[in-house]
Amino acid sequence: MTDNELLLARVEDCITACDESYLITSTNFLDIYQQSTVIEYLKKRSEVKYKLYGGFDDSERKTAVFFPDYADGVDYIKENPDLSPITALNIKKDSFSSLSHRDYLGAVMGLGIRREAVGDIIVSDKGCSMAVIKSVAPYIKENLTSVGRGSVKVEISESFDNTGSEAVFETKRCYVSSMRLDAVVAVAFSLSRNTAAEKIRRGEVLMNGVVMSKPDTRVPFGAKLVIHGSGKVIVDEDVGVTKKGRQAFLIKKY
Repeated sequence: MTDNELLLARVEDCITACDESYLITSTNFLDIYQQSTVIEYLKKRSEVKYKLYGGFDDSERKTAVFFPDYADGVDYIKENPDLSPITALNIKKDSFSSLSHRDYLGAVMGLGIRREAVGDIIVSDKGCSMAVIKSVAPYIKENLTSVGRGSVKVEISESFDNTGSEAVFETKRCYVSSMRLDAVVAVAFSLSRNTAAEKIRRGEVLMNGVVMSKPDTRVPFGAKLVIHGSGKVIVDEDVGVTKKGRQAFLIKKY
């Protein structure tokens, strides 16, 4: 079986288990391309009640969560965190260590935790907040005592609202002749227009979690753009049109 076939088989297992047990079920964390595959697969399955959920606002890695009739979606598991398939870890570091996203992820995987059990990691100067599959959280809490050469303390949070870390991003003012996808991607990710268009045609660019294939697609304000390996950008704010007729806008680049 291909990777996509295995993924969709797991999705079908979750759907069946949700229907038969009348309980919330979920996949492990999915990357942006896996999410797009799931979205496309379920487009014609209107009877399936599901949401992609990563815990943090604007999460990049998310689980596909399947809900029985009595559950109102993500709001339901936020109000009943004991039923959520994922939880947040607050990892506090010592005052002298300088640690990166890679350091934290490497330390957790060094405990034998698989990548699909770990979601987004939001790094701050005090440590990080990490989304994980709930079943691995106690093990990480008990066994993660150091990252790199620094010492850390792990706490399990009841809510993603209590994580206390803020994502680090760069704000940038951009100008384009139009809000075409290839133009916006080029300026936001510092690419040539031709390179941006080619990446879009190859299916390497996602907008709001969906793979885009047409360079002339219009980009709305508030859209999230992702290129695998190049980070993500939020098209944040309309700044207006310049005297030369160019559209100005602000982006947040993570």
